[in-house]
Parts: sequence; C-alpha cells; structure tokens
Amino acid sequence: MERKILWLISFVLICILWIKVEHSTPNQSSDTQVNTTTTPAVKLQEKPTQAKTSVVEKDSDTDDNDASEEEKSYFKSHPVSGQAPNFASIANIKERKKAFFNFLKPYVDEKNQLILQDRKRLKTFLNNKRKLTANDVQWISALRKSLKLEEKESYAKADINTLLNRLDIIPVSLVLAQAANESAWGTSRFATMGNNYFGQWCFRKGCGLVPESRDDDADHEVRKFHDARESVFAYIDNLNRNAAYKSLRATRKTLRDNQESISGLALAEGLLSYSQRGEDYVDEIKGLIEYNKLWRFNHPINQVTP
Repeated sequence: MERKILWLISFVLICILWIKVEHSTPNQSSDTQVNTTTTPAVKLQEKPTQAKTSVVEKDSDTDDNDASEEEKSYFKSHPVSGQAPNFASIANIKERKKAFFNFLKPYVDEKNQLILQDRKRLKTFLNNKRKLTANDVQWISALRKSLKLEEKESYAKADINTLLNRLDIIPVSLVLAQAANESAWGTSRFATMGNNYFGQWCFRKGCGLVPESRDDDADHEVRKFHDARESVFAYIDNLNRNAAYKSLRATRKTLRDNQESISGLALAEGLLSYSQRGEDYVDEIKGLIEYNKLWRFNHPINQVTP
C-alpha cells in the first residue's frame, strides 16, 4: 500500500515538473530570437549613438546646441525649400555620395559666409578708433553669449580678439566627413526622422528622438531639427563654443596666424572628445576626407584671413 502511495506521489511530481518545463521553453527561445534578430538592425539604424560622449554639454537651462536668437530670426526670414533626398533609395553608391555632398554643402557654405560677415564687422571695431556704440556693444554681447563667453558692459580689443578666435569657419571637408559618418550617409533614423546629421544631443524630455540603445539611467535624446540646415548650423556652433573642442579652435587659430589653409585634416585632430573611440574616430574621419577627396569642396575662403 505504501509503495503505491509513494509511486502515485512520484508520478504527480514528475507531471508537474514536465508541465513547468513545457511552458517555460517557448519563452526562452522567443527572447533569444528577439535579441539575435533586432540587435543588428538597431546597430545599422543608429550607428552614430555609440560614439557620443561630449557632442553637447549638459546645461541646466538650455541645450548647448540651441540656436541663438539671431539665428532663429535668420531661419524665419530665410526658409529652406525642398526636402532631403531619400538617400537609401539611391542604389548606386557613387551617386548616393554625390547627392549627399550636393545636399549638405550649400548649408555649410551659407553658415561659413555668415561667420565671415561677423568676423569682418568685428575686425572693423579693431581697426576703428571710435568708441563702440550701444548697438555695437549689444551685438557683441549677443555673439559672446551664443559662443559661451562672458558678457560685459564694455569691450576692449582683447575681448574682441578672444571672440574672433572662437568665431570662425569649419571647413566643408570636415563637416561632410562627420555628417557621412554620423548619419550613415543620410540614412540613419536620426537623419531621416529628425534631420540630425551629426548626432547632437539634447536634454529636455521630448526635444528629440530617444536612442533605442540608451542606458536606463540616461536622460539624453538625439535632437530633432526642422531641417538639415539647422543641423549643420548647430554642429558648427557646437565646435565653436564647446569647451571639448578647444584644441580644434587652437589649431585653427594657428593656421590663421600663419595664413595657411584651414583644412579638415588638421582640425580633425581636435575631435578626440566627439567620440568614446578617441583616436580611432579621428582616424576614421580623416580617412573619409582622404578617400573621398573632400578637400575639393573647401571654399577659397579657407585660403584667406578675414
């Protein structure tokens, strides 16, 4: 009798264990399948997110890549017509690259020309012996604020020179190389859905697109722009004002002082803080410039000293 009872108990336990194993196995295989099929897609789609460490400095009140009031006014008075090409639909790689360069280059030239206009005005202050007017001081203060420099009630020549060293062009070759790298030639989710070609971050909830690979304790988003031009302008502003790119600006100043061309290859050395990959990232950007001969897009303005 006791043997029968023990046998029945054993049989029931075996059945219970078998049912548990049967129900748990599909879930385990399902999780494995999701991980192996979705992860590669995310990496292809959001390649730029792995590189960012200091593209944008976090600020308590505003994002470091916010446009200045002057730029916002400029965007309103000079609207962009047309939309970005569907780069992913261009099967021929050579044609895709050509379309990508032709699309972004005009915005780089536009921003650089605006910078040169401001530099020309600043230089007149240095060469003019008259006292700055209230409007001059207000304009200089707005420029200094946008470039994260201290605002003052009056400005000496040294203050204007400091501003000139921070406010300068970024060569087209460097902009195109980073845009190609960060946006996967205009095909990344951040480029197609947010017009963000450089992976710029923002820190206000809802200010952009949440990276699918973002850590649980992170609060950054990848900023959304109205158009590609705004992304280009914000990127150049970022290199000109962010403390992480001080060495880039120092190299540019040296080239200016020596009346040498401001090249993307030279300035690329100052991008160590743009990516956690450091030197490997810099080498990759320089490789893009050299392989695609991007120096051919540099404007003659790089050769002069405005």
